[in-house]
Amino acid sequence: MNDHTATGPPAGLNPTDPGQDHAEAHIHPASEVLVTDRAHRLRELVPAAVTIGLGVLVLVLAQGIRSGVRVELGPPFWPTMLAWSLIVFGVLQVVVNVLRGVSRANLPDPLSGWGIGRMLLTAVILVGYLMLWNVLQFWLITFATSVALTALYGGRGWRPLLVFPAIVTALLHFLFVVALRVNL
Repeated sequence: MNDHTATGPPAGLNPTDPGQDHAEAHIHPASEVLVTDRAHRLRELVPAAVTIGLGVLVLVLAQGIRSGVRVELGPPFWPTMLAWSLIVFGVLQVVVNVLRGVSRANLPDPLSGWGIGRMLLTAVILVGYLMLWNVLQFWLITFATSVALTALYGGRGWRPLLVFPAIVTALLHFLFVVALRVNL
């Protein structure tokens, strides 16, 4: 029996329209309760403030880039674009998550020992990647790092552990070495 026989269809759902996605009305209800208490707002404000602060820092540092070339897309262009992107996305985080609130489904899980350990292990792997940058070849350390991160975050079986890192490595190698001609 249909769940909506006693109460009628959900708001915004037209039962006579065969093209309308009936699952969409259940997945995204019109009235969703948002969490707006002080603790959750503060937790959402911290990453937004860090993002905006990092954007301002990059913007200030980008203005200090001096080169003898006066072109529109000179050396400070991309750092400036990155800085403004960080600032805009940080402000967007404030508007969407802090001022409006977040839905219960989007609240992060509480901290656990496994989560903290995984974050620290990720940092160790990435620092090792940077330290080996000039020691081993780019494709080798990129592949090894991709395999390690894929395994750490749940990749099991030979396809996720070998094929996915091979594709990532090939794309990064093509982008930096072939297309951009960066000497790695």
